[in-house]
Amino acid sequence: MEPERTSRWRAEGAVLGEPARGRGPVWSRARTAPVVVAHPLFRPAPRSAMVFPLVVLVAVLPGLAALNAWDLTPPGPLWGLRGLAVLDGMVLDQMPAAETIKPLQESAAYRAVAFQPPLYAWLEAALFGLGSDRDPLASVLPSYMAGALAVVLVYLHGQLWRGAGLALTAAILVGFNQNLLLRMQEATPSTLALCGVLAVLLAYGWHERVLIESLRPWPWAGPAVWAIFGGLALGLALLAQSGTAVIAIPIVLLHQDYLRTAFGGSAARRRWWWLAWRDNPGRVNGLLALVLALGLVLPWFVLMVHTHGWEAIAAWSVPPEQLLVDRPVGLAARLIELAPVTLPLGLFGAVRAIRLALVDESNSREALGSSFWVIWLAVAGLAPAAWPGGPQGAFDLLVLVPLSLLAAQTIADLVNRRVPVRTLTWLAPATALSVAWWASANLRDAVDDLLHGRADSATALGVHLALDLILVSVWLVRALDRWARRHDDRQRRVLGAFLLVVLALTAVDGIREVVFRHTVTHDLLWLRTMILRRNRDHPFEIVAVVSPSGPKAGPARPGASTSPLAEGPSPGGRLRFILRTALPHLPQRDLKDIDELLHLPDGQRLVILAGTDQRLSYAEQSQLGLEAIHPGRSGILDAYATAQGRPLRGRAGSVP
Repeated sequence: MEPERTSRWRAEGAVLGEPARGRGPVWSRARTAPVVVAHPLFRPAPRSAMVFPLVVLVAVLPGLAALNAWDLTPPGPLWGLRGLAVLDGMVLDQMPAAETIKPLQESAAYRAVAFQPPLYAWLEAALFGLGSDRDPLASVLPSYMAGALAVVLVYLHGQLWRGAGLALTAAILVGFNQNLLLRMQEATPSTLALCGVLAVLLAYGWHERVLIESLRPWPWAGPAVWAIFGGLALGLALLAQSGTAVIAIPIVLLHQDYLRTAFGGSAARRRWWWLAWRDNPGRVNGLLALVLALGLVLPWFVLMVHTHGWEAIAAWSVPPEQLLVDRPVGLAARLIELAPVTLPLGLFGAVRAIRLALVDESNSREALGSSFWVIWLAVAGLAPAAWPGGPQGAFDLLVLVPLSLLAAQTIADLVNRRVPVRTLTWLAPATALSVAWWASANLRDAVDDLLHGRADSATALGVHLALDLILVSVWLVRALDRWARRHDDRQRRVLGAFLLVVLALTAVDGIREVVFRHTVTHDLLWLRTMILRRNRDHPFEIVAVVSPSGPKAGPARPGASTSPLAEGPSPGGRLRFILRTALPHLPQRDLKDIDELLHLPDGQRLVILAGTDQRLSYAEQSQLGLEAIHPGRSGILDAYATAQGRPLRGRAGSVP
């Protein structure tokens, strides 16, 4: 009986988990043979660890594909010139590089960029230095990398307050958003500032969870550690874009006021302020974060004020985004432009979050997180009203993140059936109307004409089609509601179809931007390729750009070009940036007329016509000893180089 009892004990021990109690082998009562317990090689991974690789793909792949369509949109080339100036030795102050730019309009635009904080220019210089040919793409890579990191930070925000499922949905909504992909294609610090603000708010969220729940993801990550991390992130964000990161301060203060209301406070703390400081470590840690941020930022700001005076302070208050395409200024228009597909879901999530904050007496993590997102959305949405001349691109991205988090919260509640499917009877028509308003310029024009009393037959037709769309959407959704009522399987089909359509439209909206359609950037990059080929065989000694000094007065001539470069390299500095990357050691000579080419000294010359609305005839090319190396469009980006094997001849009476 002993062997039988021993084997049964071993089996019971294995089933009940007895071997896990000790490190060594487990012996039977008969002291016969050891039972070797097989421990797994790896511990089971948590759900968040399994989702995180998908988040990395969402962060990297759309932006990586969008890099194929990167654009030299102003003021991106001016930021590239600033990065090249850092590479040339002007690390702290890049303003002296403006002295080499002769056109007044272009020089003023560069000065506006050179007064901005230098973090983006430092990153550009580091990437330019890694390559041997100063590829212009390096000027966009910091924006792309910051955008990808911002998507990961959005996931961490969602995971902090609600879990991995909602966080993944929010990362998808942000990662495939067209506005984020547009910013990732341009050499501007908008995504870098967004990344800094997200890091500050993430550090604040972990700080509050450590204080409230005593939750520490790592043993060393106490409240003071998160305060230090937040202070460093705030300082870097201020070095990325002046003033944008300050938006995190009112968000934190308003959420702190909400927490004081939710958790209450003692009479002693309200009466004796020093007791409040001693008993509330959050205030001390907040002061520590501000001190670290100011210590990181103030040296550069003081240097610029000491060198350039109050002109630097005036430039910080007006970022050089007036060179970009104008964005909608109204809050409703901005929200529809940012997230046309998920806007109704986000607003519905905001309303539910406010209701939950009012009725939830337990102060759950869900209520605290959703209220934080609502406060974030409100402050970011009202920021342009407080700072009309501020960076609109960064403000839009700061609105996009909480709106996507709230939309992901609505999607998670629909999936978990915490929100009834009948809610789709108005969510689906609202989504259809938002998408129609965003996609149809005729509908927007018709409503604008109707509001301003300019109605005509086209206006009536547009409004009629919009009403038809609303009525058809309402009828279809109500019909589906009657069909799926009291049938759980049908409700799940309707809900799944709606959510798939939402995610598909969001992805399609973002994927459209990865198609290259920037013809000016294509022409400039091809011009750079031709210059490098010619310079490799016959190095240039002189670089001359013929362009008008400013916009021409009077009516345009018939057949004149309407290209963005028709007024020369300004306002964006595209051509100057391309020439600096191709020929970094040759200064550019800015000429106003073709006749000034006669006064150039002999040597290997590179001549580019930028916006002259005329071309060199074959006779003029022969007289100047030039030959075409890059055909432009009607005098725009026409490039000529010294002809090989031909004597250099000047016009009669001219100085060669």
